[in-house]
Amino acid sequence: MSGRLLGRDPVSRTMPWMVAVMAFIAALSLALALAVEAAAARFGSGLSGNVTIEVPHDDAEGAADARAAQIVAGVTKVPGVLAATIVPRAVTAKLVEPWLGADLAGSGLAGAGLPLPTLVDVRVDPGNPPQAGMLSAITAAVSPAIRIDDHRSWLDQLLGWVTAVRLGAGAVLLCALLGIVLTIALATQAALEIHREVIEILHIIGARDTYIATQFQLQALRMGLQGGAAGAGLATLLLLVVGSTGLTQQSGMMPALELGTREWIAVAILPLLAGGIAVLVARRVVLRALARMM
Repeated sequence: MSGRLLGRDPVSRTMPWMVAVMAFIAALSLALALAVEAAAARFGSGLSGNVTIEVPHDDAEGAADARAAQIVAGVTKVPGVLAATIVPRAVTAKLVEPWLGADLAGSGLAGAGLPLPTLVDVRVDPGNPPQAGMLSAITAAVSPAIRIDDHRSWLDQLLGWVTAVRLGAGAVLLCALLGIVLTIALATQAALEIHREVIEILHIIGARDTYIATQFQLQALRMGLQGGAAGAGLATLLLLVVGSTGLTQQSGMMPALELGTREWIAVAILPLLAGGIAVLVARRVVLRALARMM
């Protein structure tokens, strides 16, 4: 009895394709979870060291800019503030493009009729942030309508979003791996029934259960690796196509999703994981079945 003989049955020829589908789903969910987590970490670290001060639009020409300049002069003297700069109006218009569209938020309306606030970007020391209330006192002295945004609410929402994505991707990954286990278990049981007469003959001539199990393990390993490689390859191709379209680039509202070394390594090890699962499941199924035959 050999792995070549085992490979002739229809079940063994179908199993790699079923494993490939599960590996494809597992690779996508794993890459997505890791990419989202990394992107959120980069995005969050940038926000945690910044405070944005919004100076409302004023009909009086230059009034908002004058107030912003007063704020910059005041906050730069506060301990814990590293720098403060007025955000150019073109950059502010770029920030509202996802909501208003490029035409409406373009430089023409942004500079003329669109009542955009003047933003002051304050970079703070994360290890030694300014005391609460000091920035508020400075802005209140200039105008009570000025608002301070420390991005805390956005960071909390981002953390919740990442947690939800991580849990969802983890559930999909777990289901895909469970699907691989069930697929291999069912295929191995079917192969045992197909080759039952051969197994009985091997028992008669003195073959040990471990020898018979090894033949099924080698066959399961080959098919697990083939299916895992096919699924991971298709997932890699899809990820490359999506990345080339620019859909993962930062839109202004969400952080950019980039697949780094960690994500590609995780996708690359999936065929090995599928092969390992196939070996373990096949061995357990075969040994239990052989024990019942005795």
